[in-house]
Amino acid sequence: MRINQIIKFIIATAICYALLAFNVFHVGEKLIPNTKEYIDMPTIQDDKDIEQRYLEEELTIQEETWHFAANTQRNIDNLCAKIDICEKITFNGDYTDIDRYLYIKIIDKIFTFIDTNGKENKPIKKVINDIQMNKEYGKRRWYATRDSIVFNVWSLKSKTEFIELSTHEIGHITDLWYIQWSSLKKDRDFTEFGKVVFATNDFSLSFYKISRDKEKIRKAEAKKKDFCSGYGMSDPFEDFAECFNLYINHNSFFREIAKNNSTLRKKYNSIASIFNGKYISSNTQDLILVKDNSTRRPRDTTKLTN
Repeated sequence: MRINQIIKFIIATAICYALLAFNVFHVGEKLIPNTKEYIDMPTIQDDKDIEQRYLEEELTIQEETWHFAANTQRNIDNLCAKIDICEKITFNGDYTDIDRYLYIKIIDKIFTFIDTNGKENKPIKKVINDIQMNKEYGKRRWYATRDSIVFNVWSLKSKTEFIELSTHEIGHITDLWYIQWSSLKKDRDFTEFGKVVFATNDFSLSFYKISRDKEKIRKAEAKKKDFCSGYGMSDPFEDFAECFNLYINHNSFFREIAKNNSTLRKKYNSIASIFNGKYISSNTQDLILVKDNSTRRPRDTTKLTN
């Protein structure tokens, strides 16, 4: 009798795992490829540049540094008491308290946007483990993994570029770690640094496959105009992060170049579906960049306005 019970338990367990592998139960399913045309939804137009959109209240700090300087540490402490990412940010090198304050505010605004509007049931602030702020001459601007980012701020020209770069890198974390599905069956055409980790029903795969047959193989019909930037053509992950930055910070530009491009329209709608059509900056000033040529693409979206 006991042996029969054990056999039944093993069979039941095997069936359960098989059903999970094909996602029959849809455990944790939040995002699915859809045909909703977010790109055609009414938009809130604005003429504020990116720094104004992110730091409108804090810009006065830079103009009245004498007032802020008198209470610099208290201001940072008050800020960190309201948010829960300060302990994950390490400043390596000499920074003014104003810079430290503004860098923290920028990062928190992106995280707050994702946690407020994202469809996943886990906060991205919990997903990321470490943010390093370095000052090293001659080093690359950034490096990111699925749960950490290293910035080299000496390589950046402005706070706007930091906003753009932060959004791009957080886009990678959103893609690789924040968006995850439950199927035990793995896709072998797309990997994370050579490791087979993507569930076959991972939402990110539906984005990658808009322009790619496999991780290292673009679709035969894919053209430069079908990507958000030249850099986005390099691999599916940069494609996602570059479109992510355009969507969040240059929404009017993204809409304009996608309006008559079916491939970019799919990419716009895909990212929009993660955030219910919400974004941070419309930035209509960008439209002048494609006024005479709607097929124009930036080499790198993080330098679109720099």
